Amino acid sequence: MKKLRKFLPKFLINFYHWCWSLIFALFNKFPSKKIIVVGITGTKGKSTVSYLTYFLLKEIGFKVALSSSDFTYIDSQEIEKKERLTMPGRGFLQTFLKQAVDNGCEIAIIECTSEGLWQNRHAFIDFDIAVFLNLHPEHIEHHGSYEAYRQAKGKLFKALEKSKTKKQLRGFPIKKTIIANLDDFESDYFLSFKAEQKIAFSLEATNFDKNFLLRPEKYKLKKRGIEFELNERIFKSELLGITNLYNILASLSILKALGISLNLAIEPLKKFKGLPGRMEIIEANGFKVIIDYAHTPESIEQLYKTIHEFFKPKNLLCLISSAGGIRDKWKRPKIGELGAKYCSYVVISDEDPFDEEPENILKAIEMGAKNYLKEYGIEKPVEIIPDRKEAIFKLIELAQKGDIVVTIGKGNEKSIVYKDKIVPWNEKEVILEALSYHQKTKKRYSKISTKTSS
Repeated sequence: MKKLRKFLPKFLINFYHWCWSLIFALFNKFPSKKIIVVGITGTKGKSTVSYLTYFLLKEIGFKVALSSSDFTYIDSQEIEKKERLTMPGRGFLQTFLKQAVDNGCEIAIIECTSEGLWQNRHAFIDFDIAVFLNLHPEHIEHHGSYEAYRQAKGKLFKALEKSKTKKQLRGFPIKKTIIANLDDFESDYFLSFKAEQKIAFSLEATNFDKNFLLRPEKYKLKKRGIEFELNERIFKSELLGITNLYNILASLSILKALGISLNLAIEPLKKFKGLPGRMEIIEANGFKVIIDYAHTPESIEQLYKTIHEFFKPKNLLCLISSAGGIRDKWKRPKIGELGAKYCSYVVISDEDPFDEEPENILKAIEMGAKNYLKEYGIEKPVEIIPDRKEAIFKLIELAQKGDIVVTIGKGNEKSIVYKDKIVPWNEKEVILEALSYHQKTKKRYSKISTKTSS
């Protein structure tokens, strides 16, 4: 199928996945009618909101299932996904929901991507809550246009419109609910779909029914976490930055839609440590290493801003990258530009070249970095090191007291995919290996060169 899809019309690929969804829905007796289903979509934050919601509900005392980017959870059982797909096809989601029902789960959370929705992998799922987080240009070349990308995300909300089954959570009737981030430009589009109830979260908006708006009366973004006041109660989290404040509000909105008192989330929220590979901080000998999954220009820039604001590093040493697969070529020079703008030293390395030549991707990123430096008359080191392990070792060698090393694009992913091979990968393990090696050898550069490599 993978080889054939290049030659097949898109409607045939979508019909193929629709058929698989129907077959497995019939085989599993339409399991989504027997469990509350929450679908979460957006360009960024899906995994964090999905897992945070799962965590909070578990801590409060519910049996919950989760299908997200890296793992599937059936109550407390963790199952690693071998596929590099957030929404696998061939009936995966119907089977997941059947397992959740058979294990007594009350709520299922599904992380929904534009690709999975566009290909109808969600077909025949009876959704109860649809969540919109944000929308930024992503997968545009694949979908054909930004409008097509937005419409693909909208299929989740169209599915909610079609869902008719009435469900209860421990006797509380669950209304078909749309949840949306009012501070995103596209919120009106997603709120335009029909639903029995609409809930919004925001840091700025006031033009929404206050009984269905989660807007902190005040908030503080600190070096050690987030603190905000909501409904005259104080909420605290160890997560960092404004992006995570939005993620928390999205999760609390889901609790509200489920009829759960937000006060019950106050203590569990304090315990949540975040997802591996999402703003994950490793303390080294006098400096820090941060692993993040950021892969869009918006999320990368927000990450760099957050690091500079809270940690004020002496030098920010960055590994930057971009995926291949003929996807989003437009963003590669932009990622290079952001690296040149915010970082003291830039190393460009492989992320997932897929079926493209890695050199083409790396050169496009380098071009963006060098054009920015030339335009503003700045000298900074920009280096291409295709081997990601070698790139990480180089940055660790360079790091001095007060510096921060940050890697983006991989997060907690378990492989690097090339057109002729799949390389097993664990970003954190490689970083720890590099730290251990350089701690033993004491190998360090005396200073960061100010020359830009050619």
